[in-house]
Amino acid sequence: MLKDIEGQPKALRILSGTIKKNSIPTAILISGEIGTGKRFAANNYAKAINCLNPTANDSCDRCISCKKIDAEIHPDVFLIEPENDEIKIDTIRKLEEKLYLKAFEGKKKIAIVDDSEKMNTSAANAFLKTLEEPPDNSVIILISSNEDFLPDTIKSRCVKIYFAPLPSADCLRIISGCVTAEDLALNINLSMGRPGIVGKKNLREEKDLFFSLLNNMLTDNSKNIWLDKEQMRTWFDMALVFLRDIVVYNIIENESCLLLGSSHKRCSTSKALKAYDELLKIRKLLDYNLNKSITWNHTAGIMKSLL
Repeated sequence: MLKDIEGQPKALRILSGTIKKNSIPTAILISGEIGTGKRFAANNYAKAINCLNPTANDSCDRCISCKKIDAEIHPDVFLIEPENDEIKIDTIRKLEEKLYLKAFEGKKKIAIVDDSEKMNTSAANAFLKTLEEPPDNSVIILISSNEDFLPDTIKSRCVKIYFAPLPSADCLRIISGCVTAEDLALNINLSMGRPGIVGKKNLREEKDLFFSLLNNMLTDNSKNIWLDKEQMRTWFDMALVFLRDIVVYNIIENESCLLLGSSHKRCSTSKALKAYDELLKIRKLLDYNLNKSITWNHTAGIMKSLL
């Protein structure tokens, strides 16, 4: 149900408000970090729209429509996801065909496009035409963890809803049953307000892998580098936490506030902030299929100059 969305009061007000006012947008873009609840919200918004027994501007979460949407078998709710890290034009064309048909049993036909920034150029161009002339009685919900990769022409045609990282208290409520008591604090720290990644990843192992690969960089051991793009993303996410810890420790000199649990290395705050900006730029470019070896060498140079 919409009321179950944790830690996103502004987004919840917007979504509930469109139901209350019966002014559901044709296209919505839900953006924000991975693991902040975007997919959960899109699914529950679809349920609220097509619920057979709605209550208080929300779904009942019990009717056959709600259950079908949860099971991803509702004939009028379509979920699109990347295949091999890409959404192709054929997928968009098939979606368009479905959207232009009359609803079978729902109030509206709803398309949820997860990781929408992974539409290739042809798919994005085709999708733009759909947004320019949307099918009657349809709702398109785009989900993106990197909206910078979406064309401005698509973003400008959507109502934008941002999902921010969640406060620690909300993260605690969400993940307390997913991890052991021993790992609870570590997972809250390393999830960085993204409780959805807990359970999908072993953050303790990722922390250990980060430091192992960092040591390889600093000792010119280039035989053991990242295995694939996903491991690169994970390493850069952890590197940003590492640099954040350096800055925090320089300011307050209290290791209890460090997310990785150790100061590890010392350097100037200005150098750490500069390295943070450089690594963040690389992290945002990973979807461009950067060459692993070249990226490794460039990143190693940044870390060596820092540490």
